[in-house]
Amino acid sequence: MNDIYAAFSEQLQRAQQGQLDLLAEDDGLVARWEQLCDDQLQNYSADLDADAVDTWTLERNTWALVQALYTSVSERLSELETAPSSSKNPYTPPLLVAQRLIEGNKDLVELSAIRDWLHSIPSSLNPAEIRRGYLPYTKNKLKQLRRTGAKPPQGLIEQLDPDALVRARAADEGARLESDDAAYERALLRSLYEYVRAGELDLAIDMCRQSDQSWRAASLSGGKLWVDPALAPDDDDLDDLAMVGVEAQEKKAQGNANRRLWKTMCRKLAATNTLDPYERALYGALSGDVASVLPVCASWEDVVWAHLNSLFEAHVEAGLAKSDAGRYWQRDSVAPLDPKTSLDPEDPLVGAVAQNKAIRQELEEVFERLLRSDKADLAAAAKNPFHVSQAYLIVGKIGELLETFVERLEAAALDTEPETLAHLLRFFSHLILVLRLLKQPLPDYAANRILEAYVHVLEAHDQDENLIAFYASNLEQQSAVESYARFLLTFGPESDVNARHLALRKSREHGLSLPLIARRTVELVLSSALESLPPAALAGSAQRAIDAYARVDAQQLELIRSLEWLTAEKETYEDAVKEANALARWFLSTDAPHAARELLRRLPSDLLTSLASTSGEPSPAVQLDIREHLDYVALFACLDKQAQWAEAWARRPGQGASKLEVAQYRDGIAALVEAFYESTVELLEGEWLKLEGLDATVDAAASRRHAELARIRRLVVPDLVFRLHRALFDTHKLVPANLSLALSLPNLVADERFQLYLEFVPASPDEVDAAPLGLKAYLDEVKEAALASLEVGKGPVGVGADAK
Repeated sequence: MNDIYAAFSEQLQRAQQGQLDLLAEDDGLVARWEQLCDDQLQNYSADLDADAVDTWTLERNTWALVQALYTSVSERLSELETAPSSSKNPYTPPLLVAQRLIEGNKDLVELSAIRDWLHSIPSSLNPAEIRRGYLPYTKNKLKQLRRTGAKPPQGLIEQLDPDALVRARAADEGARLESDDAAYERALLRSLYEYVRAGELDLAIDMCRQSDQSWRAASLSGGKLWVDPALAPDDDDLDDLAMVGVEAQEKKAQGNANRRLWKTMCRKLAATNTLDPYERALYGALSGDVASVLPVCASWEDVVWAHLNSLFEAHVEAGLAKSDAGRYWQRDSVAPLDPKTSLDPEDPLVGAVAQNKAIRQELEEVFERLLRSDKADLAAAAKNPFHVSQAYLIVGKIGELLETFVERLEAAALDTEPETLAHLLRFFSHLILVLRLLKQPLPDYAANRILEAYVHVLEAHDQDENLIAFYASNLEQQSAVESYARFLLTFGPESDVNARHLALRKSREHGLSLPLIARRTVELVLSSALESLPPAALAGSAQRAIDAYARVDAQQLELIRSLEWLTAEKETYEDAVKEANALARWFLSTDAPHAARELLRRLPSDLLTSLASTSGEPSPAVQLDIREHLDYVALFACLDKQAQWAEAWARRPGQGASKLEVAQYRDGIAALVEAFYESTVELLEGEWLKLEGLDATVDAAASRRHAELARIRRLVVPDLVFRLHRALFDTHKLVPANLSLALSLPNLVADERFQLYLEFVPASPDEVDAAPLGLKAYLDEVKEAALASLEVGKGPVGVGADAK
């Protein structure tokens, strides 16, 4: 079912590209999302538990509500209020008056659309069978009793007119029909109510007629507003008639001119306790009563519909009473309406409308009562996230909905099943994105936080990087960068570099900043990995030999490979050099030169040439970074040459070697040592890691960098001097000239131009004797070389007597 993520995204991307209408009734974006939910219910019904079925059903219903509000109620997409009809014709039929009343009131248009939406999701609709004949079993029983002259059973009614049972029950609570007739009547009344609940009054009327209860069909038809096409002389009237399905050419009056009286009688029936609960609810629903409908409500939607239907009917009734048009049919008079006349607050048909309460205020109170309901299942349903969303959508408080969800997001992450939370985040994210397309104002922080959480959901579900990049691109810049960078963190050290670069480049396809994402990804990797590693040692005097060829461990490799995010594109090469230098400093400071060497080995070969070829001269900061990088390259070039010499030295020929082999070996060693000598001296004389232009007083970062470079020089310079001295001294018997070079090296160390001797001095006088690569240890080795020089007839500094 992970395909649902891609399916929602596909439709959204098409809408954002203008290939799909947002609110087309059958094939728009919201309609397609609704269909996706239906597909989940249809295709995976066998795999879904009851909770999952409810969740998908509620999401589908919520998308249907969005469709209803933003399609049918076009005023929500415009701040312009529709101007009500200015007709003063006292004979305007009530149907036209009501139609214009609704069209001219934004809130009533919304209320009508919401009621239609609730009609589409009834709790149940299982119509009873159509049965011809009225109370056939009771009628046959009475006929049989009359033929035989037997006394009727106690309580059985003796008349068959529609009011017989009502009268009998008024006199005797045990009054009844034959059991089969009673069962059918109960089933029929429930079906009629369910038809009305589903907004299918005509089907209810038709069912009554087919069941030979035309009198009941007439009683249900009384709720239709009266209209006479003959009283619609102008084009506007004709258009209004067409909208409500009345053909003007019929010239036939329809509906109930005494509808108010009829509604009053319906209220009386709904309040009659001796009637079947569904019959009371039936007439209560038709007349806008709530108390008689609630006992048969089985769901949150049913209860909301009962209140909303009552509110709609009350506003229509109040509008008819206050309208100056059609007053003849309301008051049997064409006298102008007194503008001071107000609605009667005791009139049950107008309810709270007489108190001038706003419709949305009334609806908010309904939802509040549902949350505090004494019925546990109803209160629980009211707290369902989708029902909460529907309530906020209905009252037009989308911003508060998103802010409330964000406030509870962290708690929900702990208390809610991961799949349930993922489902909610997907829904809310797409709600945000479609409302943005509809130009609706939303709270930036809340919307951004939800989208960010959804990106994490996609990461957790191993979704395609293209999908993640798309949703990250809908975040505001900073959060988009953060979210996509965190997604890239899922590519661990074992991932292929090409896959990494492809995922990073996907960000650009969705309008994200590749450089910003690459930089942030590296920051996150380094900050996370360095926290788990030991801190860099403080500068000390206990210099030791560095090992540039040890094995790189997993943590070090993770740090090294983090720079691959900066080498995907040349536009981040400057950042790559800067971060590589910082990481190399850290490795060298923590006795991990092998990791620094591997780091340099993995950098692109065109790194510096690309920087040099950029238009214009690099900035001073970049020039410093290039210089530092070249110094690290020079260091490992020296160490590589030393390693080559050491490897060759270990393969010295045996006693049986020929003179030619010995000569070739001697020439090879001489060349390798010479190369090592030249590169090392060049490094030492080149002010290695003494970056001219680095001002340590600029800021904390510059001060730290200066201190790190100084620490590395104290670790590296003595080690290189010792390595070079030993290479020269160890080979002086094979290459005699090397002894003189070894004895000339102290001059370089003592040279005031370079002040290399300072790197040998320990931080504490107590550590002078303990430093294995300290100045005392070096002088001991120089002394040994001087003695060897004397032994071969040269002076203590490697110069013969004849040279003096």
